[in-house]
Amino acid sequence: MRRLTTDAGTKPIGPSAGAALLRGAALLIAAVLGLPALSPRPALADDMSCGFGPPRSSWVETSVVVAERGHDTPVMTSTTRVGVPRDWPGAAALLGDGSAVGCLLPPGGTPSVTMPADGADVVVQSTRETPLELYDTEWGAESAGLWSSRTSGDTRFVGLLPSPADLPPGLAGARWRTVVVKTPEFRARTVTPLPSEVLPGGTYVWRDGAAPPRVEVALPLSARSAFQRWSGLRGQDVLTVATYLGFALPYLLLAGLLVVLYRRSGDRDERVLVRITLGALAMITATEAVLIVGVLTGTLFLAGLFQVPETLAILVVAAPLCLAVRGLARTGLRWGLPMLAGAVLAAVGGLALLAARLFGDQPSDPLRVAPAVVTALLLTGAAWAIAVRAARVRGRTPRAVRALLCWSVPGLALLTLAYVTQTAVVGLRTSGFLPAAATSPFFLLRSLAYLMWPLVVLLLLLLLRLHGRRTDSVGPSTLWLLMFLFVVGTIRWLNTYAGMPFPLAGLVGLAALPLLLRLTRRAEVADPGVSRRRLAMIVDEYRDLEQREKGLRRRWAAGELDDEEHTKEAGPVVGRIRRLRMEIGLDPDREDGLSPLDVALSRGPGVTWWANARLAARYASYVGAPAAVFLIWATWSTDSRGHDGWLDRLGDPDGFYGLAGDLIGGLLIWPVAGFVLGALWRRLPGRRGYLKGVVPVLAYAAATGAHAVLNNVIGQAPVRGSLVRVLLLFLVLTVVAVLMDARTLQTRPGGLASRLTPVAVVYRLGTAGSGIALIVAQAAAVLGLWSQLRNGIDITSQVDTSAQAQAGADAQVLLGRVDR
Repeated sequence: MRRLTTDAGTKPIGPSAGAALLRGAALLIAAVLGLPALSPRPALADDMSCGFGPPRSSWVETSVVVAERGHDTPVMTSTTRVGVPRDWPGAAALLGDGSAVGCLLPPGGTPSVTMPADGADVVVQSTRETPLELYDTEWGAESAGLWSSRTSGDTRFVGLLPSPADLPPGLAGARWRTVVVKTPEFRARTVTPLPSEVLPGGTYVWRDGAAPPRVEVALPLSARSAFQRWSGLRGQDVLTVATYLGFALPYLLLAGLLVVLYRRSGDRDERVLVRITLGALAMITATEAVLIVGVLTGTLFLAGLFQVPETLAILVVAAPLCLAVRGLARTGLRWGLPMLAGAVLAAVGGLALLAARLFGDQPSDPLRVAPAVVTALLLTGAAWAIAVRAARVRGRTPRAVRALLCWSVPGLALLTLAYVTQTAVVGLRTSGFLPAAATSPFFLLRSLAYLMWPLVVLLLLLLLRLHGRRTDSVGPSTLWLLMFLFVVGTIRWLNTYAGMPFPLAGLVGLAALPLLLRLTRRAEVADPGVSRRRLAMIVDEYRDLEQREKGLRRRWAAGELDDEEHTKEAGPVVGRIRRLRMEIGLDPDREDGLSPLDVALSRGPGVTWWANARLAARYASYVGAPAAVFLIWATWSTDSRGHDGWLDRLGDPDGFYGLAGDLIGGLLIWPVAGFVLGALWRRLPGRRGYLKGVVPVLAYAAATGAHAVLNNVIGQAPVRGSLVRVLLLFLVLTVVAVLMDARTLQTRPGGLASRLTPVAVVYRLGTAGSGIALIVAQAAAVLGLWSQLRNGIDITSQVDTSAQAQAGADAQVLLGRVDR
């Protein structure tokens, strides 16, 4: 038997006394834990929060509007007005520092206090806006002022706070003059209780209630919202697969084309370059592949416990870096072995930091960010090594590639480090902890993979360079490489429809461009067998001879010359025309319908299609610079989500990522489009250059138009700026085509004016000739741009961060997406 020692002495404690002590402790614990549960909303129901007591008389007017705004976000906006007597003790506090607002209105919102002209009442008004989420709200509710919303199944219930315990204490005994529910975009299923009045536009009104009416309106979710909810709550596997396909499908199609080229090619250099490109594609898509495997197999939770995704992320960039550096060492590049040793040490250091995080205590913030910084630097090194290894397939790096890498590699390194820094700073400022992209190599690499498409563009250009050296004409394999270059470099493919990623624009572009080329197919003009300058001189002389021949014919028809005189004077002219036509391989009798001008303009200024492509890309870089500046400015000035200015957007954790994507896209679209125009120059329709840009512009318009149409059909946020982008592309490619024609017809060196003079003569500018079409088309494009600017331009970002699917809640914790 135990004994209890007290001041009075020692007393035995029997079983009954011990049981009583345990019961008392249990009752005390139950009381402590149960008291908070008796008050469902202590912040609103606690009278201690309002030391003035309820006013003797007050009135309430409240309304709520449920509508969609921005990028498919339903928003509940409530507005509440409360009037209290001027002699209420809290009225002075309302008019003073507003400390009594909590007596009358729930917390949040933007309250304002006014007093009508008669001075009898003091009116407090508050407006609060709450986005209504579709995910994880099955059992919870979202509030906006005096209103709340919950989702169950395919129905959203919007109602007034149901019981007096939920209301602020100052509204006890208030008269509810007006209660309004507006649902302009939804047709209510049920409305309770019976409203006093039903107005057009889905407006339901309850008037003059002595007590708050138990209003509840059931709204059906739209088909798109119901699908988004399903994909978020029950379709995570489907959403993960769709996200992977939305990102990787065009890459997978390109990989299939490269495998076919590898099997058919007998060129050792091309096979090496194909293997390098396939390795780069594997590196870019690896993180999405890891995620989909982990989610579908259910191993992501266990893998996250042991830092497996982070380890794989470092290995994904370290392995191609080491392989590429090893290949560079074999080609004779100096510092190859030291670079290989540095890459291995960096990878080992990153893995050691992960191991310390796993087996040690929680590290400080700099050490938590260190693995992501190492991954960013390894990714920069991998991109550089892959590009240099691919460029040195022929033994040396081309001068253009060296110049490109001189500024792109430091830019990529700064971009990755700035992305980590900006994400860390914004995360600490907004949520108080480091986000996943700043601490997890896996999530960092997953975000940066969406910005690695310029590496694919460079590798495709190097592949096309090998084709250009080997063939003078564009073959089927070369044509398909050009298709993918056009889609990757100008359109890109990441878009989201009703919460489900799908590369609609990219796939439409891959189908539209070859279809348009087939519909407008024309035979290539045979090689004239002379240099460009000689052909230009022949065109100039031929045009003069034709003018002389036509003048002689007019004089003969007018009777100024008889037959003998006409034959005598026209004979040498006709003979010279025949000799010039024979020199460039045309029918001397002119029965083929071609002229030297047609041959020259159809062939372009280059000897091969590769030379045409390089020249057009250079022209497009110069001409497209103002368009790039305008496009980037218009994209980052405002958008439909209410952001105003790029500084505001950098306050978003994904802001720097979006800025980098738009910057890269705004700069690369023009040289890539110009390269494709020049490469397809001899296959495109039209005997004048300004007509040849119509086909790529139409393909681009079909791709972006399909994206915009589907957005509008399903009621998603409208795509703004598609017409502006199409008009800009048309203007740039038209100017590039005119410069290409000017270069083709140039007979002697000189300034821009001397180069454009032959084109002006050929186009017959200022007369009713073919140049009128050019003037009309350019004027229409400029007027279209001016109308867009005048009416307010709103071009949203092309980088769709919403398409990056979220991992499950358990995996997010383990992988560092939320604070541990």
